Amino acid sequence: MPTPAATTPKTVARVPFLVADSFVLALDDFMRRTHQGGHVSQSVIELAGPPDPERLRAGLRQVVAKHPLLAARPRRHWWTRLPYWEVPAPPSDASLPLGCWREGDLSPGQPFADAAPTVDLWKLIQWLSVEPLVVDGTEYNARVDAVARRDGSFCLILTWSHLLFDGKGAELFCTELARLCDGEDGPEEPVRTAPPRPRLSFLNKFRRTKPAMDYQTGLQETGVPSLGGPKPRPGNPNYQIITFEAAEAAAIRRRAEQLGGGLFPITFFVACVARAHDRVFRHRGRQPAGYGISVPTRTRKRGARGPLFHNHVAPLFFNPRREHLGNVAETAAAMKAQFAVMVRNKVAESFDIVLDMMRPLPSWLFMKIIRLQFKGELCTCYSSHTGPFAPETKTFAGTPVTNAYHLPCLSTPPGTGIFFGEHGERLNVTISWRDGALTDDERTLMVAQLRDDLLGDRP
Repeated sequence: MPTPAATTPKTVARVPFLVADSFVLALDDFMRRTHQGGHVSQSVIELAGPPDPERLRAGLRQVVAKHPLLAARPRRHWWTRLPYWEVPAPPSDASLPLGCWREGDLSPGQPFADAAPTVDLWKLIQWLSVEPLVVDGTEYNARVDAVARRDGSFCLILTWSHLLFDGKGAELFCTELARLCDGEDGPEEPVRTAPPRPRLSFLNKFRRTKPAMDYQTGLQETGVPSLGGPKPRPGNPNYQIITFEAAEAAAIRRRAEQLGGGLFPITFFVACVARAHDRVFRHRGRQPAGYGISVPTRTRKRGARGPLFHNHVAPLFFNPRREHLGNVAETAAAMKAQFAVMVRNKVAESFDIVLDMMRPLPSWLFMKIIRLQFKGELCTCYSSHTGPFAPETKTFAGTPVTNAYHLPCLSTPPGTGIFFGEHGERLNVTISWRDGALTDDERTLMVAQLRDDLLGDRP
């Protein structure tokens, strides 16, 4: 856990961690202890041209004043050992960190004349994922970097701690920041200051863990082999973005509804992720009995503006087995059936109770218990579909937004993940992997299998 600075600002609030936050805290600690950096992810907003620097800087100041949780530090209660955020009073001139960069051999120019050179966007993103988010001795949970591209466009990179945000929270934060850059404001976002559910007796909690424990037993039958392997390894995060333009994206959505069902299209995307990983395993000469794919299910109300902070997710584990992987239609049907069972048996709510009971555990013990069940593994891979990326945000600091997507940073294990999101009529797919988890040839195979299954038979 971070130690307090020599001169700690006055604490203005203590905000408890929610249930899913406790797992992320344990994962963040695991990544730090194994020299993989913290659990820091990024969101990229592509702009048609340069943002207005004054509006951007004004927004970064206002967002800290409005949301002091951005400078909060995780602590544990001395007696209960439950984690919470210690929220300081921000200095009057506090601002989120802003970095200004120019790609390649571009010359400094307006409006960011002080922009520093960087080799390219992806090298910068790798560096930002491990660079501490500190300004004048204050550590923040997010930062923004503006990058001038060779083609005249700009990128805004939001780097954020997964301890404070989930993917949808990061999108809501982007919308909030864009609104503040434009001089607009909205209603105060609620910050939870009480436990998320009524207190239950230990016996009642234990009874409610049965669906999760039964489901976990099924996962243990096949194991959760990952491409990165069970041994933690330091190394850089890597990403490949695949953007499907309007026509192909529409065809993929139709296919998801056809094979996954109108209510559960995520099952189609999970099927594609499973087969993409299976293609690489078979290339390695392995045919595991099955896989365990971790997919968050959002607990925010659909369409809600907030709250921005905390991880509002509950874990689901899909378990595609060898007999399900013949073709993508068979895999999607099996995942749809599994999802129906999870919903009927309230597996996500049961996993939530399990995580709630584990909140007081030290992070190292929390993670050790999880890994012991699967011989050092965590899951086969991570995946999610976050839907439209901040659809109400058409401009940012005076410049049109042309695309936006997430770059989730992963630990090894599992070492890989495939994530889906939309912007306008496009579908963006992020393939994320750690050094050593995928070779270039294996990534090519994964992308080819993913494209084939997403698009199906084409003329």
